[in-house]
Amino acid sequence: MPEADNSFLIEPDELANQLGGNRVIIDARKPGEFKTGHIPGALPFSTYELFAQDTQLAGMKAFADAMANRFMVAGVSLDRPVIVYDEDTGMRAARELWMLEFLGHRNARMLHGGLNYWRKMGGQLVADTDIPTVRTKAFKPSISSGYLASVDEVSRRAGSWNFWLLDVRDDLEWAGTDNTACCARRGHIPHAKHIEWTQFLDNGRFKTPEAINALIAQHEINPRHDIAVYCHRGARSANTFYALRYAGIHSARNYIGSWHEWSARDDLPVALD
Repeated sequence: MPEADNSFLIEPDELANQLGGNRVIIDARKPGEFKTGHIPGALPFSTYELFAQDTQLAGMKAFADAMANRFMVAGVSLDRPVIVYDEDTGMRAARELWMLEFLGHRNARMLHGGLNYWRKMGGQLVADTDIPTVRTKAFKPSISSGYLASVDEVSRRAGSWNFWLLDVRDDLEWAGTDNTACCARRGHIPHAKHIEWTQFLDNGRFKTPEAINALIAQHEINPRHDIAVYCHRGARSANTFYALRYAGIHSARNYIGSWHEWSARDDLPVALD
C-alpha cells in the first residue's frame, strides 16, 4: 500500500500552539458563518464563487493571476504560512488549499476535521467580527502543473488504459437529473467512474489511508495510473484530491474546470449511462 501523506494537514493541538504567530489563518466557510464563532486571528476569505472557466494554458495563466491578487489582499504571500479551515474537512477549505498550492505556495495546510474537531478538542473560539489588519505583499504565482488536469488532457485521455477519470458529484448530478442552474447540459464525462466525495470522509475527517485505498480498489482504479478528479466547480474534487494524497496516492490531479467548464463546451461529449 502507498505510504500515507499528512503533510498538508494540521491537527488542532499543533495549530493551538501556533496561534499569534506570523501566519495567515483563513476561515473559508460560507458568508456569515465567521461571526458565529471562529478561531482567534482568523479572517473570512473565500474564492469559492469564482469558477475556472477555461483550463487551457492561457486561461489558467489569467486565472492564476486573478487568484493571486485575491489572496494578496488577504495578506497571503509565498513566504508566509497559511492555514485554511472549514466547518469540517470540507470542500471549501480544500479548494482554497488546492488553489494556494497550484499557485506555488509550499507552506499551506488545512485543519483536519475543521472547526467542529477544533471545538471537540477544546480549541478556543471567539465571536468578534474584527478582521485582522493585513499588509499586502507581492504574490507572484508560480503555477504547479502537477496539481491540475486540463480540459484538453481530460478530453484527449478519457478512456485510455492508464488514465482514470473520477466524478465525485452526487447521484443526481451523475445521472443528469439535477437542476444545476448554471449548466446547460446534464450528465457526466464519458468513461468516468463515480464515487461520491463524502465516501472518502468519516465524521468530518478523512477516512484512514487503508480505507481510502480499499475504496479505490473496490472501483477497480489503479492508483499507479494518472487520475483526474472532477465535480461541478472543483471544490468537492479538491477534497477528494487531498483524500487520495492522504492515502499516499500522488498520481491524482484536480480538474478544476470540472463539469461547469465541460458542459459549456458543445464540442465535448456527455454521457447519461
